[in-house]
Amino acid sequence: MNNTRTGRQAGRELAAMPKPAENVLRIAVRLWDWSQWCRQVMRGIQSYAHSRPNWRLYTVSGQNESGAIFHSRQNWDGIVTHVLTDVAAIRGLMAKRGTRVVSFSSRPPTALRHLPAVRVNDEAVAAVIGRHFLAGGFRQFGYYGVRGPVRCLDFRAAAVVKFIESVNCPCDFVVSGAGAAPTLAAVVRWVARLPKPVGIFAWNMAQARTVIQACERAGIGVPEQAAVVAWDDDPVLAESIVPSISAAILPAEQLGYEAARRLDELLRGKDASAEARLVEPTGLLHIRESSDAASVPDRRVYLAAQFIRENAGRALGVTDVAVCLGISRRALERQFRRVTGETVNAAILAAHVQRAKQLLVETPWPVTRIAKQAGFGTQRQLHRVFRRRESLTPQEYRKRFGGG
Repeated sequence: MNNTRTGRQAGRELAAMPKPAENVLRIAVRLWDWSQWCRQVMRGIQSYAHSRPNWRLYTVSGQNESGAIFHSRQNWDGIVTHVLTDVAAIRGLMAKRGTRVVSFSSRPPTALRHLPAVRVNDEAVAAVIGRHFLAGGFRQFGYYGVRGPVRCLDFRAAAVVKFIESVNCPCDFVVSGAGAAPTLAAVVRWVARLPKPVGIFAWNMAQARTVIQACERAGIGVPEQAAVVAWDDDPVLAESIVPSISAAILPAEQLGYEAARRLDELLRGKDASAEARLVEPTGLLHIRESSDAASVPDRRVYLAAQFIRENAGRALGVTDVAVCLGISRRALERQFRRVTGETVNAAILAAHVQRAKQLLVETPWPVTRIAKQAGFGTQRQLHRVFRRRESLTPQEYRKRFGGG
């Protein structure tokens, strides 16, 4: 739907549509915009809807377009949305018209915290980003959230809290909440007072760009003094700024599919519980310039982590890493454990697994080839490690996250 139209105009257009056949279900999808993430979510919703021929999808996007759905005279059977700012209207649709609503937001309003929901496992995402920071020698953290018109829960901030507590590191939060977004000058002051070097978790790519701009104005080197990673990847936005922005790769398409599945269950009278269903992330980061560095005191650990990552496609041992850095194996293992909290062997295995995940998602290669290209050597070894670490076979992982 054209975003230049007002919500009222869009609502009139929807109201003017002919009344569907009795067995047809009107399903509204409310998106914030048509960013890559939202398009992938929509693709997942459409994929599920293909199995429900009586569904008719109506999609509205744009920051001010909620009226087209929430204030429409249409009797919506179901709504899938991550835009939940119009709390009263959503409650009214549910109470007066019996509309089923499913949220896929990691930042739902406090007043709608019991809404049926599907969301990404943010704790797993925070751990992946956090471990990346630790490998770079960062042990001071910051979190930059997002603000809006209503009070909200912030599951991403909560996930960061859990991670920093697990590694006993400090973090300074600009949390999500109600009210106007901080001015760029306020963000400049915030990044300037953070202890350095610091790893900053950003709510999304837009927030990460704001942090990058603030660092530039404050004269803070990125990534030497402040490394920045966004919660969800959008290559166009990430690579249209210098330095380019690292980001977690989220399973947006699967999120949309599972949200549509949850709505279908509600429409069939199944499982109306408020407990959110979690979609597991791929565990992949797209590492770009904004976090591809480390503090000087732990430079060797960073270089070790970089060497492991860059050589994950071949058989690799601790001795190989130590020889590359020109230090003893014992010194490497001691420094690496002190900075990252894990062994070099564990980091090597994790890099092989991440490389295999990437190839499973991004290529049509047979698993035998992927096992060799990810440094496992044999398909049997890859299968064994995957089952132990992911509780999935490589084939099951590809089916879940690769869209195949």
